[in-house]
Amino acid sequence: MKKVIFISLVVLAAVSCQKQLKEVVYSNLTDENAFTTAENAQAAVNSIYSSLHLTYREPMFYINDISTDGGYKGASYYETMNDVAIFNDNRTLVAWNGFFEMVARANIVIDQVPQMPDNYFGEGFSKEQMLGEAYFLRAFAYYNLTDVFYQVPLTTSSKEDPTARKPVAPLSKIETVIENDLFNACDYLPKSYKSNLDAGRPTYGAAHGYLARLYMRQAGRARQNGENATNLWNDALTEVNKVLALEGTVYSLQPTVWNVFDPTNEAAIYNNELIFAIRASGTLPSGSWDLGLQFTGWEYDMGWGNMYQPLEMTWQFDPADERLTVLQVTEYEDVYAPDETYFRAPSDVTETGAVNKNHTIAGKTYVLMNELAETYTQKYKFLNTWKYIYDTPNNLPLMRLSDIILCKAEILNELNGPTQEAIDLINRVRDRAFQDNAHGLSLANYASKDDLRSAICDERLFELNMECQRRPDLIRMGLWKDRMTKYINTIKQRYSYKAANEGQPAGYYDSSWAAYPDVATLTDDDIRRYMPVPYREVTLNPELKDARILKTE
Repeated sequence: MKKVIFISLVVLAAVSCQKQLKEVVYSNLTDENAFTTAENAQAAVNSIYSSLHLTYREPMFYINDISTDGGYKGASYYETMNDVAIFNDNRTLVAWNGFFEMVARANIVIDQVPQMPDNYFGEGFSKEQMLGEAYFLRAFAYYNLTDVFYQVPLTTSSKEDPTARKPVAPLSKIETVIENDLFNACDYLPKSYKSNLDAGRPTYGAAHGYLARLYMRQAGRARQNGENATNLWNDALTEVNKVLALEGTVYSLQPTVWNVFDPTNEAAIYNNELIFAIRASGTLPSGSWDLGLQFTGWEYDMGWGNMYQPLEMTWQFDPADERLTVLQVTEYEDVYAPDETYFRAPSDVTETGAVNKNHTIAGKTYVLMNELAETYTQKYKFLNTWKYIYDTPNNLPLMRLSDIILCKAEILNELNGPTQEAIDLINRVRDRAFQDNAHGLSLANYASKDDLRSAICDERLFELNMECQRRPDLIRMGLWKDRMTKYINTIKQRYSYKAANEGQPAGYYDSSWAAYPDVATLTDDDIRRYMPVPYREVTLNPELKDARILKTE
């Protein structure tokens, strides 16, 4: 007898973060008793979400942010693009396992729920919605797997042997499955949910948003291959417009950037700029996570300091931008010695190594002045300093309205070159960030499609840093080599200033930046744009060793 295994205790709060739900253990459902009620069908759907917290708690940030100019963790394999070390690192394995777990559980729902009689589903249970969630989440998993590893094995049936050593499928075949799954999700999913308890479930808007991302990814790849991508950009525009048609009724741009991330009140936690997000509970143990602890240092708010932001990114912000002044920590008093110790980041690259020469801040003198080698994001603010409580209610936005607005600007530029319409879309996001309309971009400053693409790439960095989007953005825009070259060169320059400002000989800090690759080795089609399939998986299945061979199908 074939057993069907579900784990449903953890997931309930991943899709809701308000009430204590009644927890039912479905640990050993078999072919004979599974899918005989709407309740256990719903449990099967809920189980698909269960790996999201672990997959995104740290791994996807390292994969998509730390590996780029938008995230920082000194000496990290991802930070220094150490391909051999990443091959053996556990984070890619966690991502691989998490997304394939989603695929396997979605396959069960997609195979089984259509066979259930309609009369099994009474009030409060929708057969169509269950299928819509399963199709969306399978597409979401494969979309991310191909974003991370480029090509992976493809399994679309729960009847296939999960231990079979399958080769990677062509990317074009996987993307066809993603596209069809998202079409199905669009047909089945609601535009919104009545209760905040369902806030983490995908919607019609999220499905169209991921279709737009899929077509944009394909179009960017086609452009870089020298192919005509007009039809794909038009497809992406159609999907983006379907999401934006919901603005004002379902979605709205929040009045300030802080409103998007504020974890302190229910109105902000459930704000309607979020199109698809990983939710959490600060009070429900089965659904909590420690996301808020990952991004700041111990001396600031007792954070764990696992992921930071690079100075090289922080220095690019306009000083009036609230995405800097509100969402980044660049200086602070030591939480343990607030009257004695101060931490501050250099204001620009030339000040590196000179911060601790001035111990006075705003008229207050400190015994110790420490120079920060990084800055902190407040997007996932930790609220429990001194409490030693790790349960946090921080959302992780995976798609939000400002992202879609910038996507439309990018699409219009690819189709038509710089236009006032594209500039106006970018300025909607900038006006919110600056709380005025005096910092907008001007069409006259962008003479070519390449010029505006570069500006949109920068705007996406300012708006979406540390939201697991940077590496895919750079690949799609064909700017990975350009931005990584600039990033590494500025790191080298920073250590040159540090040595000079500290009175050290030239080259004193060479070992601090030597771990980064020589920029002369970076290429437009660099294999390091994608992650290697984890060592364990290649050991078990040698068919996977060539997953990153970049070829056009």
